[in-house]
Amino acid sequence: MDSCRFSQKERNVLLYNDGKAGFLTTIIGPMFSEKSGELIKRCLQAREYQNKHVEVFKPRLDNRFSDDEVVSRIGLRMKAHSIHQDLSQVDIPGEILAPCQDAHMVAFDEAQFFSQELVGIVELLLQEGKHVIVAGLNLDYLGRPFGCIGTLLLFSDEIVTKSAFCKCCGRPAMYTQRLVDGKPISRTEEDERLVVIGDSESYEPRCRLCVVKENLVKLD
Repeated sequence: MDSCRFSQKERNVLLYNDGKAGFLTTIIGPMFSEKSGELIKRCLQAREYQNKHVEVFKPRLDNRFSDDEVVSRIGLRMKAHSIHQDLSQVDIPGEILAPCQDAHMVAFDEAQFFSQELVGIVELLLQEGKHVIVAGLNLDYLGRPFGCIGTLLLFSDEIVTKSAFCKCCGRPAMYTQRLVDGKPISRTEEDERLVVIGDSESYEPRCRLCVVKENLVKLD
């Protein structure tokens, strides 16, 4: 097979497929953009059509829809290991690496909630030739990089950017607006808690025009 006919991205996929190199797919976007749905779809396709062994993990604190499943807003579901979001408190060899020993694909949903140890875990899995899928918010409600997602993006082989529909105007939305009593939170009311688990009562997607710009942190 003449590898010169393939792009670098295609060569990376070929290397993964022959079991010699891992492959990292990172799925990003605001809330309500079907990131979990994209993750589930890819995992189900690998399992059902390619006969791949797939393992899925989710942070324990996110139990909005299920304690032991990743659930999308359009009704897709997949069993998942629910583990503590602070990975320093997790038996990584026993709770993560052992279940993944024979896996071809390993997925982490809501990855922004996991501590920085996730980066090292992903690197280990890639070294073992796994296809790793990570899905999560790339920006927090103040428009800052969220958790370890920014680091994972730096060495991703594939980045899938999802957008939602702006709650105000229907345009493609990249921001997640936090709400208090149905209204956007102001900077003077800034919630010191970065992580507030909620759904449409606490968050809505906004486009660049409709997001409350004075609430966003200016990045250097």
